[in-house]
Amino acid sequence: MQNEKELKYVFAWLDLMVYKKKGLFQDFKKKISWYLKEQNPLLLPFLLFIIGLWYVSSIFLSRFIKNKSNKSIIAFTSLYYNGNSKAVYEFLNKFYPDKYVCYWVARNLKSFFDVKKICGRVVYVYFPFSFTTFLINTDFLITNDSYLTFLYDKDVKKIQLWHGVGPKGIPSDDYSLCNARCVTSEYTKKRHVDLWNAPPDKLYVTGFARMDILKKYLECSRVELFHQLGFKNEGRIILYAPTFDIGLWPWGEEYNEFEKFCIFCKKNDLILVLRFHPLVKINRWRVSDIIKKYRNVYWLDMSKEPDTMKILAVTDVLVTDWSSIYTDYFLTGRPIVYLEVDKKYYTEVRGEPEIPADFRAGEIAHSNDEFYESMKIVLNKGNRYRKQQENLLKIIHGSVDGNSSERVTKIIDKLL
Repeated sequence: MQNEKELKYVFAWLDLMVYKKKGLFQDFKKKISWYLKEQNPLLLPFLLFIIGLWYVSSIFLSRFIKNKSNKSIIAFTSLYYNGNSKAVYEFLNKFYPDKYVCYWVARNLKSFFDVKKICGRVVYVYFPFSFTTFLINTDFLITNDSYLTFLYDKDVKKIQLWHGVGPKGIPSDDYSLCNARCVTSEYTKKRHVDLWNAPPDKLYVTGFARMDILKKYLECSRVELFHQLGFKNEGRIILYAPTFDIGLWPWGEEYNEFEKFCIFCKKNDLILVLRFHPLVKINRWRVSDIIKKYRNVYWLDMSKEPDTMKILAVTDVLVTDWSSIYTDYFLTGRPIVYLEVDKKYYTEVRGEPEIPADFRAGEIAHSNDEFYESMKIVLNKGNRYRKQQENLLKIIHGSVDGNSSERVTKIIDKLL
């Protein structure tokens, strides 16, 4: 709480300065804000020093350190080692090792060691000096979100893959920050142009590369995936994956109502998997105390299991709200229960959504009573909306043919 109060004063001061010099300080404020969502505020002064030192040093070092290889150097990043960036990174390493030198920029130690485990090239974003030659000679940055502008100069080409396509309102992209913005389908490309005046020549219909991974998982042995995820008991899996600003539960006293959900799953021999957004605001100690009582409840946040696609592949019923996770889950053809709360806020006040709110196919609950009725329906009758989901999947994700990563590769070749 003390950190939040101090930040308010910092941001108020920054806003005053922005009034005088808007562009520079607005950009700085945004970077600090996002850093504090990902990292411990206590480390901020030290890391700002390291980044500042790198920024100055790289200007000097770039005159002397050159890429002696004939391969293009490509950096990849995401909040964790997962998603679209991971899919393309592993694809290029597997199929084009003689053409590209790929490395991962880890924004936390979990990601750093995940890449190390597979013997991949990786640099910790807040200690760049260990990878100076690669960083200075990078040709491309491929990202799910951040452009890491403090690491790379303006000559590095940037490809934005993004990390979700859903019904939650979002601010307009700043398309000037990238050379290419990948979208999932012709429909979503048109949404970008119509809603946010996106330059069509920067939009490329590739599909989400992570859908290639989900497609492969759905063809794998469910038993093997169970083993990889560490499930010790058997049963149908209910995945609870709300967006970050819902909190723990949308109706009633959130911790009590969440525990009622745990009890419901236990009584019905269901495995409950929790997958919270990395930026969710909950009391993690209280949640831990609750789930300790139930052997059928697993908490698999990204810090423990980064691969969301693996979890989706074994999930029998998805419970979510305005999170974009459901559009990926359409590929499974399995039931979805939506918790509808604050529709006007999430689909209008926050901004325009990439996907309209009525592009949700499944059981929609507006209260606790409706939620449990919906759960009984999907458990006893299965997916009543499968046909609608198949149609929406084609509109939102286009053709999920397993070749999205290859299409991103063609963009790289085009921009070289």
